[in-house]
Amino acid sequence: MEKRNKKTADSAPMALQILWEEGYFKNWIDRSKVEAHLSKRGNNFPEHNLRMALARANFLTPRKNGNIIEYIQKKPPISKEIDDIESDLFDTILIQRLGKSFEQEVADLYLNFGRSGNCTAFLLRKILEKLIYIAFAKNGMESKLEDKAFLGRLVGLDAMIDTAAREKLGGIPFLLPKTAQEIHGIKFLGDTSAHNPLTDVDMRTILPQMPFIITAYKELAQRI
Repeated sequence: MEKRNKKTADSAPMALQILWEEGYFKNWIDRSKVEAHLSKRGNNFPEHNLRMALARANFLTPRKNGNIIEYIQKKPPISKEIDDIESDLFDTILIQRLGKSFEQEVADLYLNFGRSGNCTAFLLRKILEKLIYIAFAKNGMESKLEDKAFLGRLVGLDAMIDTAAREKLGGIPFLLPKTAQEIHGIKFLGDTSAHNPLTDVDMRTILPQMPFIITAYKELAQRI
């Protein structure tokens, strides 16, 4: 998938978050320098908007240096790790194999990956569930995913994953057992993002699972 420019901002808070993700605030810096830097990037916000955004940015720590307020990051961003994962997640061959059936989900994931843990978790779960079903359907095996206790319904994602690890095509399971074992966590995170209004999913919780999720996508994509 061709890398698109995500480093644009429609608001001062978003612009500051992008700068933080790029490591801009690793040293102390004042508002005037931030404003000049943003201006060079084509982001020109009213002074009061930028001042308010700096004051409210929960990833920055302020200090007073004479009459000037300076800012530094509270903790390093995770953008480098996200960039490394994106190159695999949006790999051209994988995206081509997913095809038109996943165009909307892939586009939504591209916009949200690294920015919203809630949206990312929900989309990763949705893609996985849809991919398992399409892989089975393409091979005339969708009945394996039907819930025998409820006519017309499919089993849940946990059961789908277990079925994909058990059922074979050409002697090879849809999901290798090790892969299946490691991806159950994305169901929990996806469910949390969709159904628990009191809990947010942090990207740092998702990132350790990404190598296994990407592997699962690639294994299943070979069957469609």
